[in-house]
Amino acid sequence: MFGEGKMKFSKYLISLLAFMVIFTISANAAKYAGEFLNLGVGARPIALGGAYVAEGSDILGGYYNPAGLASLAEPQAAFMHSEAFGALLNHDFLAYARPIGTGENKAAMAASLYLLGGGGIAITGRDQTGRFYKIKSESHTDLAGYFSYGRMFGERMSGGVSAKVIYRDIVDQSAFGLGLDLGARYTLTNWIDLGLNLQDISTTLLSYSTGTKESIFPTAKIGARFHSGRGRLLGSIYTDADVRFEGRDYAAQISAGPVSADTHLGLEISYLEKLAARIGSDAGNLTLGAGLKFGRFNVDVAMRDHSDLENTYLVSLAARF
Repeated sequence: MFGEGKMKFSKYLISLLAFMVIFTISANAAKYAGEFLNLGVGARPIALGGAYVAEGSDILGGYYNPAGLASLAEPQAAFMHSEAFGALLNHDFLAYARPIGTGENKAAMAASLYLLGGGGIAITGRDQTGRFYKIKSESHTDLAGYFSYGRMFGERMSGGVSAKVIYRDIVDQSAFGLGLDLGARYTLTNWIDLGLNLQDISTTLLSYSTGTKESIFPTAKIGARFHSGRGRLLGSIYTDADVRFEGRDYAAQISAGPVSADTHLGLEISYLEKLAARIGSDAGNLTLGAGLKFGRFNVDVAMRDHSDLENTYLVSLAARF
C-alpha cells in the first residue's frame, strides 16, 4: 500500500507539471505580472524563509498549499500585519478555515483575504526650466480573495484547490483577475512530508480598465518538511523551490533558458510545541522569527532582511475554536 501511494503521488505530480508546462508554452503571459502576490503570509512561514508548501493542518494552506487544509482538526482564524519601507507598503492577511468531514471524507474549507497597499506615489510634472514638481500623491491597492478546499485521499495523501479573485487599483487604472491553484501533499514517512502547489495553473488573466490584458505565468512550488523530536524539543527543517517558466535569468538564483528557480530554507526549534525559534533564507535573504502558543492562541513575529533596503517586520495571530 505504501508503494502504491508513492506511485500515485508521482503520477499526480508528473501529470500536473506536464499540464502546467503546456499551458505556459502556449500562454501570452507577462513576466513578473503576479509578483505582488509573492510576498508570503503569516509570520511563522516568513520566518522560515517562505518554505511552507509541505506543512499540514494549517489555516495558511489556502495560500501556501490548499492540500494542507485537509487535516485541519478544528476551526481556525488568523490575521497578519506588516509594514515595510517606512510604512509606504502595508501588507495584511485575514483567513478563516473549518473542517467539514471526518474519516475517509476528512476535508476542510477556507476563505482568505490578501491585501497589499500604500500611498506616497508622487505624480510629477516638469516646468519651463526643466525641473520636476509634484502634482499630487496617489495610492495603490492589491487585493486577492482565496476560496480553498482540501481533502484527504487515504491516510497519507491529500489534495486541494484554491480559486482566487484579484483586484488591482494602481494610480489611474484598475484590474480584475481570476486564477486557480492546485495542491498536493504526501506523508512519505513519519518524519518526512512532501508538498506541491501549482499556482495559476492555467495562467491567471488580469483585465485592466485601460483595455490592456496580461496573464500570470504558472509557478510550481515544490517542498519538503523533515521533523523529529527528542524529549521536550521538536526540530523541523523546511526546504522549498519556486520553479518558474518566464525567463527570469539573473533575477533568479538558478536559471537555465526560460526555466528559473528560487530556494527557500527554514529551521524551527520548539519547546513543548509552545515556544519556538526560527531562522530561514528567502531566496538568499535572511529571515528570523519566534512564536508563542498559549491556550487556543498562537502569536508569531518575524523579520525579513531586504539587503540595501529597510527590514520588514511582521506579526500574526491565530486562534483555534
